[in-house]
Amino acid sequence: MRKFIVLFFGLSLILSVATSARAQNQSLASATLYIADYSTFPKSSALLDVFDANGVFVSGLTPEAITILEDDQPLPLTSLNETAIPLQLVVAVNQGAQLDTRDATSISRFQRASQVIVQWAQTLPADLPDDFSLVSQAGSVINHASAAEFATGLSSFQPDFRAATPNLQALSIAIDTVSAQTPRLGMKRAILFITPNMGDGNLAALMDPLLQRALENKIHVFVWLVDLETTFTNTGAAIFNSLALQTGGSVFTYSGVERFPDLETYFSPLRRVYTATYASRITTAGAHKVSFQANTAAGQLQSNEQPINLDIQPPNPIPVISSLQITRQAPEDDPYNTEILLPKEQQVEIIIEFTDGHPRALTRTTLYIDGQIADENTTEPFDKFTWDLASITASGAHQLVVEAVDELGLSKSSMATPVTVTVIKPPSGPLALLSRYRNILTVGAILFAGIALVLILASGRLRMPSLRAMQEARRAEADPLTQPITTVVTPLLQADAPKAAKPRKPRTKPQKTETGERSAQEALAAFIRISSEGQPLAANPITLYEKEIVFGTDPVQANQILDDPSIASVHARLRQTEDGGFLLLDSGSISGTWINYELAPREGRRLMAGDMVHFGKLIYRFTLSTTPEVRKPTVTVLPPEE
Repeated sequence: MRKFIVLFFGLSLILSVATSARAQNQSLASATLYIADYSTFPKSSALLDVFDANGVFVSGLTPEAITILEDDQPLPLTSLNETAIPLQLVVAVNQGAQLDTRDATSISRFQRASQVIVQWAQTLPADLPDDFSLVSQAGSVINHASAAEFATGLSSFQPDFRAATPNLQALSIAIDTVSAQTPRLGMKRAILFITPNMGDGNLAALMDPLLQRALENKIHVFVWLVDLETTFTNTGAAIFNSLALQTGGSVFTYSGVERFPDLETYFSPLRRVYTATYASRITTAGAHKVSFQANTAAGQLQSNEQPINLDIQPPNPIPVISSLQITRQAPEDDPYNTEILLPKEQQVEIIIEFTDGHPRALTRTTLYIDGQIADENTTEPFDKFTWDLASITASGAHQLVVEAVDELGLSKSSMATPVTVTVIKPPSGPLALLSRYRNILTVGAILFAGIALVLILASGRLRMPSLRAMQEARRAEADPLTQPITTVVTPLLQADAPKAAKPRKPRTKPQKTETGERSAQEALAAFIRISSEGQPLAANPITLYEKEIVFGTDPVQANQILDDPSIASVHARLRQTEDGGFLLLDSGSISGTWINYELAPREGRRLMAGDMVHFGKLIYRFTLSTTPEVRKPTVTVLPPEE
């Protein structure tokens, strides 16, 4: 009768524990989001855990089984990788006399268990650095050690089991040890609780808060119940079994003859974690939330939510153009061409800034000129544009704007950049036509004159004197008989002679030059035409006499005409200063007046002998009629520094 009652009680206890465990198993299926990394936004990643109804890690999931939720909006994964991760394990020893019971070889039950644990720890690979600790009722024995250090420490652990009273202090210390922040995100927490049976009637009440702490911190508790076989069906054994089942662990009973389980089958599933990558679609700055859903055989699991805070700004395009002033004119080798103006196009580049610190891909960049699309990029390269200038035939200012759109659809336009396009039209009319074809006309005139001369000679109308005739004429001039006789006239008396006119001094007409009045020898200075290499050209120099000379193409306003398309109607002025120097000023010309490759300032610049002057495309060397005095340099010797 007694055996029947014990058997009945044991079956009832096992059934109740099984029923409770079956109900609790529904809560062991879980999905955990450890971290969502947005440091490389919009490329993002997350560490995920998925456990089934038995608290076992669900391995082999595909990207289609996981859905990321950003602000409750579903996103697909780009990849899902299952990776190995270290384990944080605490071996908690509940000391009691039952653990010191020895077999025929004088080896205690704890020593047998310890040997199994040490052998397993010694076989662990070095590239998977598990975190090991050892605790007992007295406190921590080994704290966060490597597998090798843990194996050495456990081998030398020889407490006085018979002097200790079993209690739950070792389990509480173990839960405290693994409840702190793990050394690495995603690490699983586990406790191997080695304990004898405890017949305390208050055991369930003492176990309940420890169970709640284990569940809150996702700690897997594995129980090795080391005691007499007859104690494996009592109330204490059922409470330990419930603790293991509810935390995703298991129970092993050892009376001294059972075979120990393979510890790696316990902990191998706890060394796995999923790394998921996805493309974020967040487009606004501020606070957001991230979670995920997992579709498993146990159904759909919803993870915890993790808050994130992002600073999201649209891309900032900055236009870069080589010059804000563009001059279009006829080709240099064909200055009278009215059909072609150069340049035909202008290259524009942009710099893209991501002020939020999250560089990302672009999908479109657009160049606008005066509000109209001038060029657009939808593929790489996005930072280069070509502005077609062919349609611009008149001078004017234009507004340049660039726009950039990123992969999130965020767009921004730059501030308007003013660009001035100056169009220099080539001369037209009869004079321009004659100038353009002057070489052909000159050759034609020479050919025509040659042909006319040949025709005249051929017709006999023009006869050249022969050599004999020329020699006879020279001999006649040398013969005294043929020389003319000079008639001597006797002067009249002064009284009778009419009053002679006062002789006049002969007038010498000055040689005409480009200035039109004086010879080059009387000029104070001159401009000598030179090539771009600095060599003098076969052209008359511009001699300088007047106090002020106006250079240009307008014969009314300018007194020195420069015939070139790059010269303005009133291009520049040259004034003689009171001390005899010369001051050159630009008159607001488009192509400019340059002195030694520097633009003449608004207030003008004093010319020195040898200066190179550009009037548009025309180049001159400035010279003085008198060589300026060369000042000797003065050398000042400074005292040495102390």
